[in-house]
Amino acid sequence: MSAATDLAEAIADAMAAVPGVRPAPTLTDTSWLPKPIRGSAVDIGPGLIEIRVVATELPLRPLADRLTEAVAPILADTAWADTTVRVIVTDVESTALDDVT
Repeated sequence: MSAATDLAEAIADAMAAVPGVRPAPTLTDTSWLPKPIRGSAVDIGPGLIEIRVVATELPLRPLADRLTEAVAPILADTAWADTTVRVIVTDVESTALDDVT
């Protein structure tokens, strides 16, 4: 595994601990994969890390802030410490809208 792949997996682990979000599916058929790729919702490039999520609750800004805060310690001692983290909400679960009036 590469450092970027390991980092994507660590970010996926952090995402799992943040209430209100789940990874956005990027592959519709993963049966051909030898093992699940939890970090597939994370793209790591020079100067930018994009994390795609599905929101399971609202409002969105606090969710994005919580996820960014959860990822910050993971990036702290890496080559990506000063990289911009962009949270992309690809979908909102319908149950998140239940409390919206």
